[in-house]
Amino acid sequence: MEKRIKPRLAIPLYAIHLALILFVFLPLIFAFSSSFRPMEDIYRYISPLSWKTFFPEHVTLEAYQTIFMEHGFGRALLNSLFVAAVTVIGGILLNGMAGYAFAKFSFRGKGFLFILVLLSYMVPFELISINLYAMMIQFGWIDSYLALIIPSIPNGMIIFLFRQYFMSFPDYLIEAARIDGLGLIRIFFKIVLPNSKAICISAGLVLFINQWESFLWPILVTRSPDMYTVQRGFVHDSGNASRLPGTRMQRL
Repeated sequence: MEKRIKPRLAIPLYAIHLALILFVFLPLIFAFSSSFRPMEDIYRYISPLSWKTFFPEHVTLEAYQTIFMEHGFGRALLNSLFVAAVTVIGGILLNGMAGYAFAKFSFRGKGFLFILVLLSYMVPFELISINLYAMMIQFGWIDSYLALIIPSIPNGMIIFLFRQYFMSFPDYLIEAARIDGLGLIRIFFKIVLPNSKAICISAGLVLFINQWESFLWPILVTRSPDMYTVQRGFVHDSGNASRLPGTRMQRL
């Protein structure tokens, strides 16, 4: 039986929830509003707190103009979006087909290969980054989208998630498709994948976050500013800032 909150307790609970929401979001609001302030006003109104702390008195787009026009952050942002989007699409297709094969097919060495897939996810990326970097040099992929995208598509955890999901996928749908004359590829793309939206969304989110937050790999394989991702662009800009005369980092 559903329990209802008594009216006299509802108001204090709502007040506590509202206070917690404000506690979490006030720093984000301050950071967002500060992006529209002049540089000299960012920390001017922090203490004591007032409406000027969260609402800029003088609105300017100087920070956005500097980061997008002078530092080329717009290109880095587009690169990150493109690389992440292609990784998500390729990762869902490749890892999905691998998971489907492990779940629905029987072949020699299946258990051993699946153990290798699981072990591949347990190995830290830093341990294989140097060997992977050497492979990119041999392929001639350094400073290209191929180096940023291809190594990030295979993912042992995503294959495991697809495999677990497809193990409970109804076999009668697959058999009905075979009776209708569909081949393996058409069954996967017309029957299996369209009925697996939930796992595709979950896998896509994991792949997108992993690629978007990738830091070490873009530093290793990118050279020109046109290929920088967001994290690589931040490192480049912070390095330039440290070399500017009179900066705090240089004085330290």
